[in-house]
Amino acid sequence: MNYPVRGGWADYLPWLVVPGVFLVYTFTRTPAVGLIDSGELAAGCYLLNILHPTGYPLYTLIGRLATVIPAGTVVNRLTVLSAIFSTAGVAFFILLGRRLRFDLALAGVVAGVLGLSLPVWSVSTDVEVYSLTFFLIVLLWWSVSRVDTTNGILFSVYLAGLVLTNHMSGMSAVLGAGVVLFISQKDRLVRCRDTRLQVPASALMPVLLFLFFLGLSPYIFLPLRARCEPLLVWGNPVNLERFWWHITGRQYQVWMFSSSWEAVLNNARRGGLLILGSLGYILAPFVIYGWWRMIKQQRVLTVGLTVSALLAFLYAVNYSIPDIEAYYIPVMVVLALFALAGLDGLISRLGKLRHISWLLVLGVFFFNYPAQNHRDDWIAYDQAMNTLNSCDSNGIVITDWWDCYAPIFYLQWVEGVRRDVCIIDKELLRRSWYFKYLNKAYPWLMARSQCEAEQFLAQLDRFEHSRPYDPQAIQAGYITLLRSFFLNNPERPAYVTFVREGDRDAQELLAGFTLVPMGIVMQVRVDSLVPGFDYQRLNVRVPRRRLDERSRFNLDRYRLFARRRIELLQRQGRIAEAQAVADWFGRTFLSAE
Repeated sequence: MNYPVRGGWADYLPWLVVPGVFLVYTFTRTPAVGLIDSGELAAGCYLLNILHPTGYPLYTLIGRLATVIPAGTVVNRLTVLSAIFSTAGVAFFILLGRRLRFDLALAGVVAGVLGLSLPVWSVSTDVEVYSLTFFLIVLLWWSVSRVDTTNGILFSVYLAGLVLTNHMSGMSAVLGAGVVLFISQKDRLVRCRDTRLQVPASALMPVLLFLFFLGLSPYIFLPLRARCEPLLVWGNPVNLERFWWHITGRQYQVWMFSSSWEAVLNNARRGGLLILGSLGYILAPFVIYGWWRMIKQQRVLTVGLTVSALLAFLYAVNYSIPDIEAYYIPVMVVLALFALAGLDGLISRLGKLRHISWLLVLGVFFFNYPAQNHRDDWIAYDQAMNTLNSCDSNGIVITDWWDCYAPIFYLQWVEGVRRDVCIIDKELLRRSWYFKYLNKAYPWLMARSQCEAEQFLAQLDRFEHSRPYDPQAIQAGYITLLRSFFLNNPERPAYVTFVREGDRDAQELLAGFTLVPMGIVMQVRVDSLVPGFDYQRLNVRVPRRRLDERSRFNLDRYRLFARRRIELLQRQGRIAEAQAVADWFGRTFLSAE
């Protein structure tokens, strides 16, 4: 841009944002394993497992290095790693603003707003891959903003490949960067005309392809590690077919671009409100002016940024999953840069008065702090421990709840908690690769259900390879296998984490069994006995923060199981026991409200 970078103390003030956001992230981080993918990711980094699609090899390798640091728990180390990644993203956003010659103080303001926005802050306080994606995307745009040099081109192409090794939400930034590179460097790339290159123009394309694939090279980790057979080999990418299925997210494509127009429009409305709120609302009008200002002075870069933002938004609104907020991070980075351009054009000449804009950072901080302060968020940890403590020794648990399964997976295989309990994710059981884990973790279980497993896998193989299959035969084999885990191990107590009327699977699986609420599981029995259970065994810490929908849903599970237990005890005339459960629930939850 046209404005020089100012010197003096103002040059140092914006950089306080960097340690500032890091302190905020570390102060508000979760104290233990969190919801969603936290448990799987933490265990995956520690054990070098293959993570869920698309595998996240770069995150796994860096995360593994973090887990060997002898400080705190494995989860603690990885949450700090998330904070470091996001802090680096904030720092490079300031550098990007400086490289484009925007006012440095305003670059610090917008970087602070971006770092404290809901999508970025939320992935910086837990074990998540999105903080690395945020950093890589900002770093890519920082590099692409200087593609007028050979080194800038080479580094940008390498980064483009590297971005794709972490999360596919970064694809939009890669495509946008590709537009910038192609438009601005078509003479070098297509017509092979350039007198400024340090390498012959005719040799540039092979060099760029080599660097791009070098950036993609962490994906080699997936088949190599899968052949070593770690504990959990998600997707089992040992050959080209399964490797391709895994890195393209074949398992999740059913949720992509399959929603109705009504659902897409609703997602777009929610996404728009999220973006507006993340910009502190006040910055939103500056985005339009900033875009117009940049299109006049940095046309090619602006076109690439616009393409990136549009593609990222379209991807997010067409992907129907609950935890979609982080998918808007590529959009947020672009819009924040446009907002910076708008602020720079309107108030950068106000002198010291422009520092009033720092109030916007404080406003965003105080607005988001009640929802993003996870210092006392033990929801996932408590739910996992309470699920295990609801089971007798050597129990078998079948669950359909990922927020329960993933934290327990971490606690059992990393922290060594209650490995006597066998827990099976019935949704993962629909995938053939999951049987490798079951055979390794519970050989006794699979040995007793070998016949049922072989029959189901024969049908499942036809489905996975898109050959003609019988849906009814697959469902029948699936239910038969699930029931065999209970029926073939009568000496072990059996449990589920869902109710009979939950869905078709639950109804077929539990047909002929009696369900008895025990803590926050249902004991599966062949008789009508109702054993006693002391709810004082359960430890529930309700966070003081403003709870999101997912946290409330997980806490509501206690209400569901307590109510079922109370109703059952009342029908049996065990009024004192029913009252004891009601009193426990009141002390735990109603007093917290």
